[in-house]
This record gives sequence, C-alpha cells and structure tokens, in this order.
Amino acid sequence: MGDSLKKTLAASLEGGLRRIYDRLPAAAKAAAPRAARDFVRDRFTSRTLAAEYDGKLWGGFSTQALADLERLKADAGRSSHERTEACYSLARWHAVEGDFAAALKEMRDRLALDPRLWRNGRHYMLEALFLCRTGQAEEARALIEKAATGGPFDISLQLMKANSWNPAVSGSEDGQAEAAALACINAIYRNYRLPEIAKRDADAPLSLDNIRAEGVHTHLDADNRVTVIVPAYNCADTVLTALASLAEQSWRNLEILVVDDCSTDDTAATVAGFCAGDVRFRLIRQARNGGTYACRNRALQEATGRFVTVHDADDWAHPSRIEMQARALLKSRGAPFNLSRLARVTPSLAFFGTWRPSPSLTSLNLSSLMVKRSAFGKAGNWHEVRVSADQEFVRRLDAVFGADHRRQVVSDCPLAFARTAPTSLTRYGNTHVRTAHHGIRRTYHEVMSAWHLSVRPGDAPVAVTVPQSLPVPVSIRRDKVDDGKLDIVLIGDFNMSGGTYHSAMGMLRAAKAAGLSAGLLHYRRYDLDVTAPLKKDVIDYAAENGVRIISAGEHVEAGTVVVTHPPILQHRLDMFPQIEHERLVVVVNQMAERDRTGKDKAYDPAIVRAHLIDYFGHEGEWTPISGTVRALMEADPRYPRPHRDNWTPLVDAGEWCAREPHWRGRDRDRPVIGRHGRDHVLKWPGERRDLLAAYCAGRECEVRFLGGAAHARKSAGKWPANWTAESFGSRDVKEFLSDLDFFLHYPHDDYIEEFGRAPMEAMAIGVPVILPPVFRSTFGDAALYAEPRDVWSVTEKLWADENVWMERIRAGRAFVMSNCSYELFPARLGLKGNAPGRGTAYAK
Repeated sequence: MGDSLKKTLAASLEGGLRRIYDRLPAAAKAAAPRAARDFVRDRFTSRTLAAEYDGKLWGGFSTQALADLERLKADAGRSSHERTEACYSLARWHAVEGDFAAALKEMRDRLALDPRLWRNGRHYMLEALFLCRTGQAEEARALIEKAATGGPFDISLQLMKANSWNPAVSGSEDGQAEAAALACINAIYRNYRLPEIAKRDADAPLSLDNIRAEGVHTHLDADNRVTVIVPAYNCADTVLTALASLAEQSWRNLEILVVDDCSTDDTAATVAGFCAGDVRFRLIRQARNGGTYACRNRALQEATGRFVTVHDADDWAHPSRIEMQARALLKSRGAPFNLSRLARVTPSLAFFGTWRPSPSLTSLNLSSLMVKRSAFGKAGNWHEVRVSADQEFVRRLDAVFGADHRRQVVSDCPLAFARTAPTSLTRYGNTHVRTAHHGIRRTYHEVMSAWHLSVRPGDAPVAVTVPQSLPVPVSIRRDKVDDGKLDIVLIGDFNMSGGTYHSAMGMLRAAKAAGLSAGLLHYRRYDLDVTAPLKKDVIDYAAENGVRIISAGEHVEAGTVVVTHPPILQHRLDMFPQIEHERLVVVVNQMAERDRTGKDKAYDPAIVRAHLIDYFGHEGEWTPISGTVRALMEADPRYPRPHRDNWTPLVDAGEWCAREPHWRGRDRDRPVIGRHGRDHVLKWPGERRDLLAAYCAGRECEVRFLGGAAHARKSAGKWPANWTAESFGSRDVKEFLSDLDFFLHYPHDDYIEEFGRAPMEAMAIGVPVILPPVFRSTFGDAALYAEPRDVWSVTEKLWADENVWMERIRAGRAFVMSNCSYELFPARLGLKGNAPGRGTAYAK
C-alpha cells in the first residue's frame, strides 16, 4: 500500500472517529476513563485538550486546571502544539495574578518547545508585554523589531513599540523617549489619516491627562445633534480630561449631559466650573446614587439629539470619534447603532491591553455606543444594574434589530483611550471583569442571554422592557435589595441531564410547591464542559418562580443547604460563595465508583468531605437515596454514617399519577413493553443472552426503547424484529410511558444503580415494573423481580390477568406517594406543615 493511500485512509478513519466522538452525549464522554478521554480529545476533536483546560482554568477551577496544564506541558508524549498551548495558558494566568516573571518564563519555555514560534505575533507580542512589565523595555523593543520586520501594519505592534519607549515603562531619562513613544502612537493615526496627538503641556511629563490632538478640522451639522451622556462619580481628578476631549471633537453640534451620581468628592463642582465655559455642557445631579446605567437613563430623558452616545468620565476621546460614528449612522441603512474601538492605557500612557493578556492591545469600546434616539423606543433603556449592562444593551440591540454589533464598528483605529490603573489589571474583586468567566458577571450575562432569546426582531409597538423577575445577582442590583434568608439552597450541576438533573429540579419544584424561598448554585462538574452556559430552562424556571441564582463570590443566608450530587465536589471551586446556614445535607445519588469492579471512579469521598469542611466548616449529613445506597455506604469506611432517612427522588405525584390506568388486554393483540434511559454501555445487560431475554427479543410483544439503543444493537447482533428505538428527547417521557403495558429496566450486572428514576416514573404514570432482584432493597413490593430468563413468563402471567395487573399499578403508585411525592419534602427539611411524613424507601 502506497504512502499516499495510507495517509488518505488514516485521514478518513480519523475523520470518522472524530464524528463519532462529537456525537457522543456528555455523560458517555464523562464515563470514559480519564486517560482515554484525554487521548480522544487530543486526537479527534478540533478543540485541543489545552483549550479545554484553559476554559476550566478561567471557569472557576484553577486549582485542578493549573495542575492539568502543568502535566500537559511536561508530557513528552503530547504534540508540541498541545504543550505550547499549555504554556500560553499558564503564562496568561500568571500575568493576571501579577507574577510577570513567571509569565515570561512560560513564554520562554514555550519557545524552547517550538523555536519556530519566535516569528508568530501571538507569541512575541505577549513576550514583549511581559518584558515591559518586568522592566526590560529595551529587550522588548529589540524582540518586536526583529520578529515583526517586513510584516503588515499592525496597531498593537505600534502600541507595544510605544511602551518600549515610554519613560514610565523603560525608566529612560532620555528626552527623546517621549517623542519616540508619541511617534509610534501617531503612526497609527497617520495610517488612518486622522489628526495626530501631542503633549498639551510641553514641559509636563507624557500622560493621559497631558495629550491633545493637532490639526483638527471642525464640522458643524446643524440638523444632526449628538447627545453625549457622561455618568460621573468621584472622578474630580480625571473628569476634566474626558470633558476637554469632548469639547475638542470635530463634530461641533453636541449636547453633553454630565450626570453626577451623588459624588462625595469635588466632581460636581469641577464639572459645573467646566460647564460654565461651554454652553454645550450641562450638569445633571442625581437625587440618589444609582450607578452608571441609572445615570444614563436619567440623561436620556432630557436628550434632544438625533443621535445619543455615551462616554466614560475618566477616558480620553480622539477628536474624530463622534464625527466618524455620526457620519456612519447617517450613511447606514441598516441597524441604528454603531461602536468604535479603544486602547486601554495607564495614566502614564502605557498600553497593557485588557485584564487578560492577548496579542491585541485594542478592544471593542462598549462605552462608545452611538444610537439613533428613536431606537430606544423599540429597544428600551439601559438595564439599571451596577455593572456589565453595556454588553447586555448592545446584545439586546442585536436581538431587537436583527443586527450583529461586531459588524457595526466604524474603524479598527482606537478612537478612545480608556484609563486603567496598572494594578486593576490584576485586581480580583467579586465584580471584576474576570468574573465574566466565573462569578457575578457570568451569571448576569447568562440570565440576560436567555432572556434575549425571547426578544424577537421586528416592529414592536412598545419598547422592550427588562422583566423585574429576572434572577440577576443580588450584588449588582441597583438597590442591592437582598432576598433575605432563603429556606433552601440547592447546589448541583444543573446542566446535567437524566436522573441527576430531574432529581435536583424535583427538590427545587417541591420547595416552591411548599411555598419555600429557594436559591440554586450552579456548581459545574469539572469533567464536563464548564464553559457551557446554564440551561435556559433552569433560568426560565428561576425567573418564573422567584428562585435566586447564586454566583461565586456572593453571600447568602439559608436554612438548609442541599448538595444534590457528590461528584461535583471532587474539584475545588474558586470563590465559593459564603453561605451561612443552619443545616447541610449531601444527597448521595452517586457512589464513589459507578461499577462494582471499582474501575470507573466518579469521586473520592475523602476529597468531597474535605471540600465540604473547607466551604462550610463541617461535612454535613449524608443522606442515601435508597436502601441500596444505604447498604453500600454502611459497608464503605470512606463514607460518614448515613442519615437515618432516605431521600428518594421526588416527582409531582398529583401530575404523574393523574392518568387513569388502563389494562389493554382486550384492546391489543400483544403487550407493549418499554424502556426509557440513557444509551450507556452500563445501562444494558453485559451478556448478549441476558439482553435478548430481558427485553423479550422475538416474543409476542412489541418492545420500545426511548433514549437510543446503539449499545443494545451492537450487543444483540441481529436486531430483533419486535424492537424499535427512538433517540433521547425525541418524545415526551410521560407520553411514552403512558402507552406502555410493562416497563423493564435491566442494566449491566457491574453497574451500581443507586435508585432508578425511570422505573419510579413508570410506577407513577401507572405501568407495572419488572426489575432485576438487586432492586428489591430500593423498591420493595412496588415492583416485580425476575432474572432475565424469566422476564417473559412474568410478563405473560401479568398480561393474562387484569386484576393482578391492576394490583401492580396500585403497589407502584403507593410507593410513589409514600416515598417520592413533593409533599414529603418539607418534612425532610424539618419544617412543619401538612406533609404526611418522612420519605423513607423500603429497605427489605
């Protein structure tokens, strides 16, 4: 076989395996051994393993992700691409933590792994940045001049060169250094044919507060006024720079409304003095502090311009900024808004980029948004929260007008310099910009993005209004009104599917049905995709039912805290919220190992217990969900002594048990047998003969599988004629179960089935359930038990006797009412009410 054919076949095989892997459900990927998962991800997915670890690093799991990235970097068996990407992630992390020497070392290690990277802009820009941050500006300049020679014009490269000359960075006392730094900056404006900048006071040091543009040609358009809104709070030392840059705009027809948000310094007096010298400027005073976006909405009430734009009170605007945006809107026939770009600078005019280092030293300027004033009539006003509503409003404009704000940028040239203190790039508060990846800002954006899906483009008769019910974080609400002490807080990964998710939501719904106040903390499982946003269904439920979504870094008081799934606590979460509580319950719905051989490990109980003590000061009460779990816990010294009660999963018994059961022995020629569950290898019998016998292959019955049956198909060989399969989620579960005459559930002998939610739901809907004998300790007399070879004979007898069939329905529903009804939940929490009693499952 020729080399060319071998390569073609290999590529074809790899492509096929990649497609197979991509189609696997998240749970199936997670169930694979870690080494196998790493290999498959590395080899067969477009997203590298380093990229996955990077997402986990910023997504709240820095302890484990750092260790995984270090391991990946040191693994000589990995590709150089994976290892260099691990270095890149580690470098950025160290930089954000303020350790620029460590960041520089990672970039040097990266180059050692692949020397070809020295000409890659993604590499040399960060290395140069870290050299500047460690006082090695001259070496940074030599690096970029060598690496970037002959390349295309690059804005960020010019700004980095400016850094290397800037006396505040280089420490140079050479009088020509400032001129060289300005020359690098002006090369950008010259490239875009815009006015260049110079020092306002030639005798003062170069700084953000000492620059102005030269050679500005003004333009007066009497028909198109632009209202500029400038919220101001405690910025007396910087606001004059912002106001002067607005006064010097080339677009002269301006109305500048400066809104003082109850400043406690001299901001109001400083602004008033400036306004006295320019009739275009006006000071508005807020009656009470409400934040940036409340200030903008206040000014919007008085705006008279055809266009409205915003500007931050400590930023400098290039004199062409407003003119370029206004002209673009006048020419546009598309969306009624646009944006420009900015460069973040220190007061000494050093360009270090955003909080997380990147090769680009410019970014989208959300605080340059310019909108036709008439557009507010459809899109509504700014959301009055304390942070991050810039991004929300721009994305809302996208939704309302069917636009894409990324295409609404008027130029790549930075038309503003945003003031940034050097320390703010590494500061980590609970509302820092980095919380957009983990913490309050992320929660806010996920909540708002879910709501945006309900906002449809078109000609709405009234403006879109942000619902007050949206569960935005308490910490950033305008008035910071706390929900008070919550009766219950549930902690779990609410992005999971199957029984784990439904059990957690069952407790939440039971709490709300009992009139309890509730909150949830979405604690993502490390081995799954931590970058995925919280499910829209969960956000919608929270919004509709007054459930608080708790963010990392917040504080909350609760009566009872319930950990819904122990494996989530295997990995430590950054900024775990401070939760004052009276009671802590860990619901054990997953044993440490998923199988009886002990090879498929889900978590280490010792680690989980240690994390509980770290978070709460104690490990809480560990409650099994069934008699099976209780027995396993009692036999395993790694677990604390189980709580006296079993917390079986809950359903709305009134809804699930509402259907009148109907024996169809007179209506059907043969019974319909079904199974609903995940298509996981451990969810099916391990032996072919047991699979065929348990699911009545070739018998006088119809067998339906909901949830897929790829593993069953592979094991069975020839697909039995009486079997049919439907994919997971293709049908409503209640509808599927209601059309069955019998429900079967036969997993692998090695699989540890902690409870069996699917059989319980079948009992509730009114279908007889037949199970392996191992389930007797969970369901007691509520089900019938048979070895695989005996399933058909049990089914035949039941099908032939309506009275016996109905008796099984009554037994199953009695179990559900006694053990799984929402009404049981208050009693589990120790609350008084009309609950009939504790929800203890049979343990015979």
